[in-house]
Amino acid sequence: MAEDELTQTGIRVGRWLPAVPAEPGREPQPPAAPRRLPAGPDDGAAPGSADPDRAAPATDPPSASTGPSVPADGSAELPGAPSVDPDPARHSARESVAERLAELVRPAAAKVRVAVGAAPDGPATRVGVARARRRRRRAVLGAAAVAALALAALAYVGRGPRADDEPTVAAALPTVAASVPAPAPPPTVVPVTGNPAFPGGPLLSVDQQHVPALVDLTALGGRDWIHWGGLGGGSVQRKQTGTGEIVDPGGARLEHAASVSAFAWADGTPVARQEGTRYGVFQRGAGKAFSLSVAGSGDLRTVRLFVGAFGAGARLDVRLSSGGDPAVREVALAADDRFYEYVIHFRAARGAKLLITWRALTVVGGANDGVAMEALAVS
Repeated sequence: MAEDELTQTGIRVGRWLPAVPAEPGREPQPPAAPRRLPAGPDDGAAPGSADPDRAAPATDPPSASTGPSVPADGSAELPGAPSVDPDPARHSARESVAERLAELVRPAAAKVRVAVGAAPDGPATRVGVARARRRRRRAVLGAAAVAALALAALAYVGRGPRADDEPTVAAALPTVAASVPAPAPPPTVVPVTGNPAFPGGPLLSVDQQHVPALVDLTALGGRDWIHWGGLGGGSVQRKQTGTGEIVDPGGARLEHAASVSAFAWADGTPVARQEGTRYGVFQRGAGKAFSLSVAGSGDLRTVRLFVGAFGAGARLDVRLSSGGDPAVREVALAADDRFYEYVIHFRAARGAKLLITWRALTVVGGANDGVAMEALAVS
């Protein structure tokens, strides 16, 4: 083949010869830029784009003829010439080794960024980038919250015991006196004889209290107690281990079972135990009386006396045998039955006595009108 023919057809003989345009007035086209392989997920263009520089060249199927293969641009390969890859674009590599390594590492790095939420899972779209930013923001806010909680916990723990194991002592608040009403003072004990400033002098006072529904003589009579009735007008129950301070001269008496209080004890004789009895004794008629005495010991004593009036007016006289003015309490005449508890505080020298008299002044006129007596306890 002549050299001009080779020049016209562009057949390679030892090297590629530039094709000579057939028409002298036509300018030659610039050589095509080297083509690139499809890029990874970090490349600027999305997969499937129509960029001609990124598309892989289409190769024609091999011809069935036995002659030399002719490329699509009209060039032909001479027999005996060295074999050349028909797709030279696949050999257009990166310009440096660093870029080739980056090309290999980029897909793995992209997967890592997707896994940790730094990059969207899929094409790099605006929505994916916004989601990644939101994830990063949430992660930063969560870390800040955890740090704040840790600081608060450290501050709370820091208020505990000091490093030298000395307990922290709270600051003492100023004490303010509470406005609590003062308890009622005990009944005034008025000296009847001697110097009032002398603490060992004789004392005597009488107060009246409401009659309780149940009277426990064992609890009230720590030193001695006595109860009348229950086994007849002449029956008497006493404290089994009493001191014997109560003296009853006795006399003619009648029994009744009309007391408003139930009397109980657990240390009596001859009846050792009683859950609650309403028996007592009484005397009929005006001027009838009960007389008792309690021995003094020089100490302050408390006597509780339980008495009644049946359709009568009555009077209580209490005095010390050592002298002095008596303490007197009276109840008016009435037709019904009434019961009273008198609390007597006294102090008498050893050998002296507290003298008690409960007397009927007037009566209404009934068959059983008079004065009654149930029990007495000393503590």
